[in-house]
Amino acid sequence: MKILHFVIPKNNYSLCLVNPEKKDIFNLYIRYSGVADENSVTIKYEPVLLMADILYGESYAILEENHAWDIDTTYYYEILYVTDDGIILQKFYRNKLNNVHTLQSHPLFTSTIWEIEETEYEIIDPEEIIRIVFKDIYAQEGPADSNAYCSLIDKSILFEHFFEDLYKEMGSYYNGNNCYSRDKWDFAEILQLHYHVQFVQSEGSDIILSNCSGIMRTLKLSKEQMAEYFIKFLN
Repeated sequence: MKILHFVIPKNNYSLCLVNPEKKDIFNLYIRYSGVADENSVTIKYEPVLLMADILYGESYAILEENHAWDIDTTYYYEILYVTDDGIILQKFYRNKLNNVHTLQSHPLFTSTIWEIEETEYEIIDPEEIIRIVFKDIYAQEGPADSNAYCSLIDKSILFEHFFEDLYKEMGSYYNGNNCYSRDKWDFAEILQLHYHVQFVQSEGSDIILSNCSGIMRTLKLSKEQMAEYFIKFLN
């Protein structure tokens, strides 16, 4: 299954990440690295890490102007991002130019493109992320002693960056730029009115509501969706 895919237009050999769907993609983490053989010597390229807040539907982003495209280069690509369906992890592999798919036409490009082969596609349920965070709702960083957390890191190193940014976002609602945001108090009101959850005015309540607000923003959840997770894991 494809949502995003990597392509290389033949007119300029740039590396592009394409979103052919109508829906926008959020909180993208992109990583790729290559290996080349030159005169019987293996050369490993340093991994490239890129991040973006959004990739609009029916658009593409140029990641690299002159991507190393020659026939002696093998590349590995992976992307992690948030959609309405959950957190998506995709991996791609370019075996030199042996496994690229040539497209003579594409609605977003004026020249022939090479499409890079997808090798893995996985949807991670938001509940998995929330369960990890809620296991210690007062923690300030990803729980390295959690099997569930380590399992995601094993899937892709991009999850390290994802969790690092998630915890920063949660912290911003507690003592950062979003500490006076109405979002967390609106969320508390929903819990009180519809789920009969009572909060006392305390540092602990502020931390919990801040973390829930950061999760909502990162995972693009509604307050009602977040309330259901709150009742399931914290109440």
